[in-house]
Amino acid sequence: MTTAEGGAIIARSRTLRDTIKRARSHGMTSGTRQRLNSRRPDYDVTILGFNYRMDELRAALGLAQLRKLQEWNSIRQHLSLHYRQLIAEHCPSVMVPFEALWPSTHHLIPVVLPTTTSRQHVIDRLRKGGIQTTVHYPPVHPLTFYRDLYPDTSLPLTEQFAQRELTLPLHPRMTLSDVEMVVNCLASAIGDEYVVGAVA
Repeated sequence: MTTAEGGAIIARSRTLRDTIKRARSHGMTSGTRQRLNSRRPDYDVTILGFNYRMDELRAALGLAQLRKLQEWNSIRQHLSLHYRQLIAEHCPSVMVPFEALWPSTHHLIPVVLPTTTSRQHVIDRLRKGGIQTTVHYPPVHPLTFYRDLYPDTSLPLTEQFAQRELTLPLHPRMTLSDVEMVVNCLASAIGDEYVVGAVA
């Protein structure tokens, strides 16, 4: 689900919740409403904070989407399991990380391509078939901000793994046929051509 920007955090720990509330509002110990209700204008800034307060419009969007969340997560789980089955059958050289039964909202379907496959080639082939892909997530240490902070960091295994990761499309408006089309294109792109049969 989305709230366009911002979002919600659920935490059992009261201490963690209090820290998050301060961080979302400039690290301040009280908000405008609290100061108005208590009639005390003073506050302290105790941590590095940001302006992450959600407005009413985004909250309304989030509440409307929250009603659909259970259904959407169920659809995502079904599609994710279908992906796993088809990839195992028809793209055995492609690895799908994490256990299929691991508790998950199935937000993403990342795969790890074989070492002999060019990720860019696969991206281009899928794009030609009208399939959008992305990468979740690039390693942090080569990004400019972190590279400037830690210029001598080298993580060759992380880099090798990250160069093979590709995230396939997964969203509640997809169908089983859409998943089959994606896997068909993926298999063709890595040289394991096949034609998916009818959905059982």
